[in-house]
Amino acid sequence: MRNRIRSGLVIAERQLLESLLSPGYYIILAVSVALGCLLAAAFAGSVDSSGFNPQMSPVYDLIFRSLAGAFGDAFVDKLFAEGPFLFALLAAWLPLSLYLALASVLRFGQEKNAGAVELLVYGPADGTSYLLATFFRDLVLSAISLVVIAVTLLVAALIGNLAPGPLFFWSLALLFLLSLPFFAYGILCSILTAGSSSAVALFIGITLVFCIILAGSFAITGSSVRTLSSAAGAVLSWISPFFYAGVFYRGVQAGNALAAAAGMVLLALLAAGLLALGRLAFQRKGVRA
Repeated sequence: MRNRIRSGLVIAERQLLESLLSPGYYIILAVSVALGCLLAAAFAGSVDSSGFNPQMSPVYDLIFRSLAGAFGDAFVDKLFAEGPFLFALLAAWLPLSLYLALASVLRFGQEKNAGAVELLVYGPADGTSYLLATFFRDLVLSAISLVVIAVTLLVAALIGNLAPGPLFFWSLALLFLLSLPFFAYGILCSILTAGSSSAVALFIGITLVFCIILAGSFAITGSSVRTLSSAAGAVLSWISPFFYAGVFYRGVQAGNALAAAAGMVLLALLAAGLLALGRLAFQRKGVRA
């Protein structure tokens, strides 16, 4: 296994270099950073003598109305209890993480169709090494992106004379760990499907299901809709990264370090389990498209 990890790191280094030379990554990173800074600046410009007034900013007026209408005032108050930086972090991270996951799924499928994966597997490495290389590359890009976004938002906080709360820093760790199962899901989708387009479609479908269940757990809905959402969530919660992220957040808010640590460990275990399942599928299905 040590040799497989070493081979995976060598392949990941080459893949990471290729990703860092691609302009697409820097474009989406710039867009995400600009979005976070825009939200922080709009919040700073909406503070008057009585405190934060969302009606002073068209951006936050729309955000508050939309979120309050869908999830209720209590959810909005909790989201902005420490200022704009938790929401800005989530808004900046969402498009970037989606890009990283989809780019990885698309690349895996294209290399499989082109025979590059088969060449590596029958040559200097095996399927496990390539699987780990893809995961390692996504992990490093995720860490780099989070650091850039965090530093930019901290600079924006300094300029706007604002201070991010402790939940902002906890969320950085959570978002990094939350991305790991989604990257693993992307790898699994690439292995199970025949082409890159079908892999992307399967990954998007899985992600949407998890997002709908998450939104349903917060949204203000009728009893029948909430019952359906709860039933679906009970079935799928064990494989949903959002479920374990919720365990972490509830632990942090309650001051329960054990629950918070459990949520983080469970996210890592979910990613490891999905990678193990992908390795098994790789061995059974083979590398041909």
